[in-house]
Amino acid sequence: MQLQLPQEENRSSVITARNLLQTAVGLLTKSPLTTVTVVAPALVLMCGVSLITATIAPGLLQIGPGSTNITTFSEGVTPLALVLGFALSYALMAILWHRHTLCGRCTTKPLGLRIIAGYLWRVVALALIQLAASLTMVIPLMILHEAGNSHATPPSTASMLLTTFISQTVILWLLLRLSLILPAAALGASMPMTTSWKHTKQIARALWGVAAALALLNTCFTALATMLTLGPSAQAMVFELPVYVIEGLLIFSVLTTLYSRLVPSDIAETA
Repeated sequence: MQLQLPQEENRSSVITARNLLQTAVGLLTKSPLTTVTVVAPALVLMCGVSLITATIAPGLLQIGPGSTNITTFSEGVTPLALVLGFALSYALMAILWHRHTLCGRCTTKPLGLRIIAGYLWRVVALALIQLAASLTMVIPLMILHEAGNSHATPPSTASMLLTTFISQTVILWLLLRLSLILPAAALGASMPMTTSWKHTKQIARALWGVAAALALLNTCFTALATMLTLGPSAQAMVFELPVYVIEGLLIFSVLTTLYSRLVPSDIAETA
């Protein structure tokens, strides 16, 4: 299954949040068996790391967008190795999916350690940007809450979910503007973040809708996990791991669609 988007149509058609999401979802659902087959090596690695984590370092299961247990990393090399293993499996899933859905787009370099390492350091760079953006938004909100709440009562679940949705929408929009570097890296090409920002400038407004939809999906999963009161356990892992995979593949498909529609083939070859 290749990305079925003729280049001429891609450049002339109006790009909206709706058709971006429809195309991304279509890539995943057109042939579910093919989707699973393509990312199977990464899924096997991810499940293996998750099972080891649940067995020897269950505290790592607390690490996530809403609860980061930094003290876990002081327990030795093993927790760090498990986190790196999970990051590697997630990056491998993205690379395999990008290369599969863009295989008819341009000539790809053979998959090797250099491509994987190049993809990983770009993920780290984007993660640092995400962390900085999160702190920029969350810290003022925390200060305002403390200043306006003399009784220091904890925020309600609805308030936390709304804050999560708003902050994630902004962060996802920023990352979508910068993340064309990822499918480029998966193909063995090099693209600066400034080039990604330039290519996505024309659809910046549409990307707000895409970011809001992705943030809403993640917020719904968060709300469901909260209602189920899942703690750091194997039960939580069974629920959260498929969620991470589904959300990840959807985001990777959005980036694939953006790359195909916004980056001309001649640039993609030499980016």
